[in-house]
Amino acid sequence: MRKALLVFALLGLVTSAATAQDESSRRSGFWLNVGFGWGSADFNCDGCDTDRESGVSGQFALGGTLSPQFLIGVESNGWYKDENSVESMLGTFAAVAYYYPSATGNLFVKGGLGFASYRFENGGSADDTGFGLLGGVGYDIPIGGKFSITPVATFQYGIMGDANGAEGVSQNILSLGATFTLH
Repeated sequence: MRKALLVFALLGLVTSAATAQDESSRRSGFWLNVGFGWGSADFNCDGCDTDRESGVSGQFALGGTLSPQFLIGVESNGWYKDENSVESMLGTFAAVAYYYPSATGNLFVKGGLGFASYRFENGGSADDTGFGLLGGVGYDIPIGGKFSITPVATFQYGIMGDANGAEGVSQNILSLGATFTLH
């Protein structure tokens, strides 16, 4: 966690020179981002006792620009851990909206609604899909042309109900990472 915070702090230092570019002209048309980072996940069900776990996380999103302040699209976020021959995969796939409070600023908030899923494999497998939400905050750091490095924090929540013999299944994931963004 300290390493992730240090990376965010260092990336923040390089923004002073980069913010001179007019962001409103950068955000237009098609956009795409892909990235990875660290995630903390919690999986719960009635009758099961799990601890919050750390793992790797990833993000892929694409969409279109409605205005310099509003972007819409789809986003997929995932979390993965392989420990003691058990592969754990949690994630969301959602319709998403990005909102930049300032048309020329780099800070944004995002929110989405869609599907959440989990899959555990250890010889056999357990998996299910249900309702998912995501929210987050990020900051575009221009690196030239229409490209940015974007530190981002994303929270995901999913509820699956009754699945594979377990009842009241839910998950939540907090991911900290960076994406490579094309505006």
